[in-house]
Amino acid sequence: MNKTSLRDAAPALILASQSRGRAALLKASGYRFRQIPPRITEPAPPQGGHLERYVQHLACLKAGAVAVHHPRAIVIGADTALILDGAIIGKPGTLKEACRMLAKLGGRTHRISSAACVIFPGDSTTGRRRTVRLVDTARVVLRKWSPARIQAHVALTRPLSWAGAYAVQDAYSAAIVERIEGDLATVIGLPMRSLARILSQVMKP
Repeated sequence: MNKTSLRDAAPALILASQSRGRAALLKASGYRFRQIPPRITEPAPPQGGHLERYVQHLACLKAGAVAVHHPRAIVIGADTALILDGAIIGKPGTLKEACRMLAKLGGRTHRISSAACVIFPGDSTTGRRRTVRLVDTARVVLRKWSPARIQAHVALTRPLSWAGAYAVQDAYSAAIVERIEGDLATVIGLPMRSLARILSQVMKP
């Protein structure tokens, strides 16, 4: 199927993620889509391995889990990881842990890698589906606040919902962010610049 026929057929677009941040990025870019959370068991991250590659692998697992049920759709899977000292930092389990995370991150540069895997509809002749893998990394520094200030900050936000106990898309939580080096969309959860270029080949927002 060529580019023209794909545009004319207007394939459905599916975001294989339940993330509100990722959905907001796609909506803000003008895309219409369905949001279907994938059901997968995520493998543990490798010890001392290439974590960006691991994030990309998870994005493809998520995309594949949804794409198998929607052969005529364009499916986007995504995953994001906050990386410090060669390890992935997840969501805190308690408010005390959130405070410890923010104190640990304060004044230090950490990486946020977001990956997307785009699976296109099957070819009309062979049935094969084209897959495109994308990954982008940004660097973030949080403000180095006192324990008392961090505790007050945590009380006003929802740190248990976010990896690293903060989110740039939340007005209150973002107050602790000192600077971002890279694409804001990558920090939120999608390598949007590269993704938009890929989607523009087959559909208009």
